[in-house]
Amino acid sequence: MAIVGFWNESEKENGQTLSIIAIANQMAIEHNYRILVIDATFNDKTIEKAFWKTRENKTLKQLNAGKIDVSSGAEGLVSAVASNKATPEIITNYTRIVYKNRLDILLGLKTEIRAEYEKSLMLYKDLITAANKYYDFILVDLPKGYSNPSAKALLQQAHLVVYTMPPNLINIDNFIALKEKDEIVGSNKILPLLAKSDETSSYNVRNTSRYIRERGIISCIPYNVRFMEATNEAKTSGFFTSNKLSSSKNGESFFNEVERTCLAIIAKLKELHTIQ
Repeated sequence: MAIVGFWNESEKENGQTLSIIAIANQMAIEHNYRILVIDATFNDKTIEKAFWKTRENKTLKQLNAGKIDVSSGAEGLVSAVASNKATPEIITNYTRIVYKNRLDILLGLKTEIRAEYEKSLMLYKDLITAANKYYDFILVDLPKGYSNPSAKALLQQAHLVVYTMPPNLINIDNFIALKEKDEIVGSNKILPLLAKSDETSSYNVRNTSRYIRERGIISCIPYNVRFMEATNEAKTSGFFTSNKLSSSKNGESFFNEVERTCLAIIAKLKELHTIQ
């Protein structure tokens, strides 16, 4: 139904992946949508580690001479796309379930070879098109910047692009400059989001909203140490389902702001006539 890309023009760390993790969990738990998160980044296991403990089987890797098993995960699905076999039903065979009938995740390509990654990523546009027939929301963790030849095509495919930026002046000024010269960032389908925001910072969400001259308060994902720990320890789903911090001011603020961001995404998609 709706394709939402998460992106930043800078290839440096900016809270993009953590933002998509928080939003996907909140939307799956609090809203009646079926969601697929697609990790389209290169050699980044942040999403996988947020939900599952990773175990590398060195013996198996030696037997396979370092080759990737294409029968599972993103590699298997890319192969299905290349063979014109990527039906919506087949896509679910390659994803991993977080919340049944609510949140699935397609983990990133396992290759550590940049050329192989970029070749496979060229097929993601068709993959996303097929998945969009089955899920209500496709949330795509896009490769940062424009250096990847497929990045712009995936950005153009997205119905909405959440531009994530950390609370620092360089990144915020860069967003302002891009709004004037970049066709995508300057378009109506951009939703600015302040990642890892801190109310004690000079660049908190209210000050940043005024600085970039946005109407109202822009979306944000607050910095929360318990959330950060959960994403490092494969405990993210438990963090959201238990809401252990809901009784504390810091915890309540975090969940409230994540929910506000979810509602902003839904409202923006309605404004763009992507969803009802």
